[in-house]
Amino acid sequence: MYELFDDYWWLLFPLAFFLIFAWNSFMRYKQTKAKIELLKTYAASGNEPPAELIRRLDGDSDDWSGSDSSAENSGGSNAFLVILFTGLAGVFVVEARYDILGMGEVAYFVAMIMGVLAFAFLVGAIFQRGSK
Repeated sequence: MYELFDDYWWLLFPLAFFLIFAWNSFMRYKQTKAKIELLKTYAASGNEPPAELIRRLDGDSDDWSGSDSSAENSGGSNAFLVILFTGLAGVFVVEARYDILGMGEVAYFVAMIMGVLAFAFLVGAIFQRGSK
């Protein structure tokens, strides 16, 4: 069992990001559900809901930070992730080239995964900015 973690410790990074993304999605769902319940309460009492509540319900974001979807927040979040994964890919390429930790060819594979993630966030940032 310990050999599994010795050989594939780097899989904890993508797994952690998937878990964080799932948690943020769940929390965003709960928040949206609470807003809808509040709108139902306003509708049942015959009152007009505040414009801010409707605006916040319409402006739910798709980025990982959970903040409002403004251009600077979502672009900054994606830019951070592109830089992070590009840097991690570079670190693993250097490790594979100079065999610092003894990972050997596995480090190239990890670098490819990190590079693909960086590219995916870059494309996501481009399309997200283009849709606004």
